[in-house]
Amino acid sequence: MLLQYLKNYTIFFGLLLTSLLIGCRQGYVVENGHVFYEYWNEVSGQNKKLLEKADAGTFQKIDFDCGCSFTFGKDKKSVYIDGKQIENIDPNSFKFIGNYTFADKDSVYFFGFYNDLNECAIKGVSPNKITLLKYPWSKSGKILIHGNDTIHVGDIEEFIPVDEDWGKTKKKVINKNKILIGADPATFEVINSYSGKDKYHVYEFGKIKE
Repeated sequence: MLLQYLKNYTIFFGLLLTSLLIGCRQGYVVENGHVFYEYWNEVSGQNKKLLEKADAGTFQKIDFDCGCSFTFGKDKKSVYIDGKQIENIDPNSFKFIGNYTFADKDSVYFFGFYNDLNECAIKGVSPNKITLLKYPWSKSGKILIHGNDTIHVGDIEEFIPVDEDWGKTKKKVINKNKILIGADPATFEVINSYSGKDKYHVYEFGKIKE
């Protein structure tokens, strides 16, 4: 009796798992001259969205070994990420650099965190002159980059990332894209992602806490 129960339970669980896997499709489908993006969410279940501007004749999926959960695609004019058309990216030269950072022939893009996928370009940075540091930091000449935000750092060759939000040189403490004026790097301690302290002050959001 017990063995039969376990057998039935295993069959039921297997069928349920198969059903869930089949029902949770995500990716691009070309059908009848159109491109669709299939996705699933907890509210509406399985969905299928028509990509009205995508060219079915040249559309193809793109696979990057980037460790990210994005679903990439492209046609002759545009790159698509998770079904969204990304403006002004050259699809023929689009490539993965590392640390959620991508580039085409003209620009560099950071997709590690963002408010809008179409606002991820790192302005003023050439794809041939960027050096990746510990995520999400990078640099280009005297420009320090945090995500896709930039700041000029004169002694950038001394920059050391502390964590994902903080870094320092021998003379500066940096929180994301802000230099903490007057902060002492030698005694500075991180409190959390937006606050820290040295022997003189406590700082929040790049400023001395009142």
